[in-house]
Amino acid sequence: MLNPPDGKPGDPALIRQGFALSEVFSSWPDELLERLLPASRLRRYVRGDLVHSEASGEAEVLIVVAGHVMVERIYPDGSHAPIAILGSGLVAGISRGLVPNDAPLHGYRAHGDATVIHLPAPVVFRTLGAEALLWKSMARTLSRQHRQIFTTVLDHLTGNTRQRLAAAIGGLVQIYGLEESTQRLRLRLSQDDLAAMLQVTRRSINKEMRALEDMALIRSEYNGMIILDLSTLRKLGQSTAPIGA
Repeated sequence: MLNPPDGKPGDPALIRQGFALSEVFSSWPDELLERLLPASRLRRYVRGDLVHSEASGEAEVLIVVAGHVMVERIYPDGSHAPIAILGSGLVAGISRGLVPNDAPLHGYRAHGDATVIHLPAPVVFRTLGAEALLWKSMARTLSRQHRQIFTTVLDHLTGNTRQRLAAAIGGLVQIYGLEESTQRLRLRLSQDDLAAMLQVTRRSINKEMRALEDMALIRSEYNGMIILDLSTLRKLGQSTAPIGA
């Protein structure tokens, strides 16, 4: 569902709230944000809906207002694989907007109910104009965001499958914005999603999930899990040998 029926120029109050929620846009002067409003579209999605694809349409800047958006890698043959999840307040599409003629790399899909602001990338950059301080602030914020995502993706690639799975779950807790002081955390992510993100078979994920359950670190449930011991799970993700080996 690329263009939901409620995707219209209205909802200015909600769009302003979305700007305020985003670390990238919250530092913009009100007069510049007002220039963005006429071109802004607030759209609502359900799980699995396509939010945006770099392979089709104009370059867009996306602000996740509520819910979560799965980032997918688009391959030359048209296939795609999930690589990261963006939570509330995070921004996507800036780099694509700067080099719109580059080959498309990413698609974005709703991971559960999600509300997203769509902004035409040329409008964003034209509004920025010669605002050097805003460019600097945006670069700093996006660098932090990209570092967080890159670290999570890198953790997916190092260690054995159990360590990579533990690291991925620990990283996703941070991206999801879950309250880490809570005794039990619920993470909605299917085994198929985890298998695709780690580039392993679902059978391997199922085996390692059972092992983590036996270690009393998680409890599996339909399309998700309950995290019982985040601290130990993260230690496992950072270790060179499985705990209890």
